[in-house]
Amino acid sequence: MGIRSVGVKRSALVALFFVFAVASGAPSSHAERPLVFAIEGARIIPAPGQEIVDGTVVIRDGLIVAVGSGVTIPSDAVVIEGEGLWVYAGLIDPLLDLALESAGQASPAPGGGRLSRGGAAESARPGAVHPLTRVHPEDRAVDHLLPISGDRKRQVERYRELGFTAGLVAPRSGIFRGSSSVVLLQDDSSVAEMVVADNIAQHLAFERGRFGEGYPTSLMGAVATQRQVLLDAQRHAVWAERYEADPRGMQRPDSAPSFEALAELISGDQPAIFHATSPYDVVLADRVADEFGLRAFVVASGHEWEIADQVAATDRALILPIAFPKKPQVGDDDETLDVTIKDMRRYLEAPSAAVQLHEAGVVFALTTDGMSTLTDFTKNIGKMIEAGLSEDSALAALTTVPAGMLGIERVAGTLETGKIANLAVFDGPIFDQDTTTRRVFVDGVEYEMEEKKRPQGGDPEAVVDPRGEWAVVFDLPGRSIDRHWNIEGEGVSFSGTAETRSGTVSFEDVSLEGNMLTVVFPAEGGRGAMELTVVITGDNFEGSAEFGPRTVAVTGTRTSSPEGGAQ
Repeated sequence: MGIRSVGVKRSALVALFFVFAVASGAPSSHAERPLVFAIEGARIIPAPGQEIVDGTVVIRDGLIVAVGSGVTIPSDAVVIEGEGLWVYAGLIDPLLDLALESAGQASPAPGGGRLSRGGAAESARPGAVHPLTRVHPEDRAVDHLLPISGDRKRQVERYRELGFTAGLVAPRSGIFRGSSSVVLLQDDSSVAEMVVADNIAQHLAFERGRFGEGYPTSLMGAVATQRQVLLDAQRHAVWAERYEADPRGMQRPDSAPSFEALAELISGDQPAIFHATSPYDVVLADRVADEFGLRAFVVASGHEWEIADQVAATDRALILPIAFPKKPQVGDDDETLDVTIKDMRRYLEAPSAAVQLHEAGVVFALTTDGMSTLTDFTKNIGKMIEAGLSEDSALAALTTVPAGMLGIERVAGTLETGKIANLAVFDGPIFDQDTTTRRVFVDGVEYEMEEKKRPQGGDPEAVVDPRGEWAVVFDLPGRSIDRHWNIEGEGVSFSGTAETRSGTVSFEDVSLEGNMLTVVFPAEGGRGAMELTVVITGDNFEGSAEFGPRTVAVTGTRTSSPEGGAQ
């Protein structure tokens, strides 16, 4: 379901569809699910700073049709008892890490592409493309979106479990990367149904390669590329307009999809979203935006608190990562020598970065982009709040602020009559560490959250040591796969590596709760990060893992102790 109006014509069409479906024995689909819901007697948070203690929300045909106290519940509604439940507007991620189909516009790989005399990589891409392979503003995220089905459901389910119902999807590489789209996190819908709004923003970055990888190879070159492309786009727009008005006696302008794709940006009808890798990139992005009169936001590096006053002076809103830097390794003298004061300070100050920017007057939305595992979401938000960020500010950074940035505030971000029925229902305040998500509605479609069961034998009070070398066996139907893991660390901080078919990889996260060891494999081959939990008993562990539609048993035996002794 997309954004739609509700009226007599729609009701008649729905009725005709159901008649046809019954007559033809059509298979089940979203359209056959209940279309009317009422959550009754819940604590409703329509927007940050607002609260209805004993309220009701009514959803019909993908839209919110009533919200408040004393609401009359329709006779055809599926009623959900809301006692003990908290209802929020669905969260919005302003930079969603949703895998796209290969766009065919990737930046040049090391050694890839032929260099012209000027050092620029000559494009081997077909069509009327820009000669620099890092310049492809005509690329559109919507053209590379895939329906959320099959294995992709697991990745999206992790977002819904946190309360996310929509997010911005953007191309990921290049200096001019292309335009983004806001999509709904809804399973088994067509791409057309998923897209709330297209052509949201043009994405720019200060991307550069190493020597031999094609121009540019420096920050100065990346900025020069941005300025030259914008100047060329302005010139092309004037030329094309004059030629269209009267082509007689004028040289015909070249076909230039890259410049044409920037027409809305340079006219001010489309914002730019710059991607920063350092705090000073925010200042640099502001200068480029000022020069060309661009509306602009910046995806922050997370360290902008270091120059909070300078960032505030730009008056640019940020998209701030929830991800925190990894703890510097100082386990021995050699590791300690590699840790700088800046690294240590950034690690220690990460939880307070948001409140420091807020106090400086910087407006920001929060994004999960860059998080090694979504399991850290609630924990990291909790640390931000402990550091002084108010819960209302945190909630706004996940709802109303991104909705305003992305231009969808009329249809999303708050619980109001007429808006898309994107809701997140919890059994407590959203940021409490013990709160769990009970159900999520995306465009009026209900997703109940199954309560995660503790692995058999799991004991949160047990004391075990997960460190050492492990021989791991994945027991697939008809065969088994032998792998090797190494777990290191001390106290409550662990890391590790795993042997995979692609080689040895580092776990994105390793955590221990009692005797339950959870490891997160990095995303690979189009699938998202994979989480696996095993229960340790002495020098053995057992658990299970999901591979596509299959659940396979996983067992492990410690082959060397934490001190390196053989078992």
